[in-house]
This record gives sequence, structure tokens and C-alpha cells, in this order.
Amino acid sequence: MNNILQCNEAMYRYGRQESDNMFPRIHESLDQPDWKNKKIVIVEDVLSNFQLLAAYLARTGAQVIHFEKGLPAYEWIKAGNKADVILMDLRLPDLNGIDVTRLIRQINDYVPIIAQTAFAMMGDRDKCLLAGCNDYIAKPIPRKEFLTLLSRHLN
Repeated sequence: MNNILQCNEAMYRYGRQESDNMFPRIHESLDQPDWKNKKIVIVEDVLSNFQLLAAYLARTGAQVIHFEKGLPAYEWIKAGNKADVILMDLRLPDLNGIDVTRLIRQINDYVPIIAQTAFAMMGDRDKCLLAGCNDYIAKPIPRKEFLTLLSRHLN
């Protein structure tokens, strides 16, 4: 507890950036969400992109389920499996993420679906929202922005 108080005092005295340098591990743990009872599905065909998102989620305690293609993700949901949130890449090797989202929405209209893409084009956000996505984020995805976005849908 004393270290947390020291961290907060350093943030007050020296500003956040300086205190981050002085107490990086303590400050990081304060920002880490606890999602031990959450199931997060990541539909992503590029392994390095999946690994980055999985690393962001590693210390949250969330159960991460990965699909490289959209159709198996849809079939998993159709089989009655429950997810707390789905991260949906738009460019997939079988069906695109918008089509997969439309299929999921036919059988499940409550699970939050967040579209993610490296090829953000004008109008993509609107297309995703019209297809049934709850939110949209462009790659590269900064860790803090990613966790904040998920917090809005998980808490």
C-alpha cells in the first residue's frame, strides 16, 4: 500500500510522465482491468496482430479465443457458445468481417462486436455500424485505447 501512495504522491508532485518513470510497474498495475470472468473472441487472420491483442489482454485474466477465419467464429457462436465481446477483423480469408457480423446478428443481437481493420477507408465505420458492429477501431491499436474501448463494452 505504501508503494501505491508513493506513486500517487509522485504523480501529484512531478506529473504523470515523471511518475511513470519512477514507478512504472506500480502505475501499470493500477490501470490493468480485471476481466477474469470474461470471454473475448478475436477473429484475426494475421498472427502478429492476434499476438499483439493477446499480449494486451494477457494480464487482464480474460479468456481469449482465437479464430483465423470468420465462418468458424460464426459457427462457434451458432453452436451456443457465449462471448462477452468479439473483436472482428474486416479482411479475412473466407468471409469478410462485415458479412460475418451480419450472420452473427441473425442469431445473436446482444454480444458486442468491435470491428478492427488496418485498411481504414472513408465510410468503413458507417458500414460496420450498419452491419451490426457496436464499435470500430483502426489498426495499429494503441494498448491504452484498446483497453479503454473494451472496458466500455465489458463493464
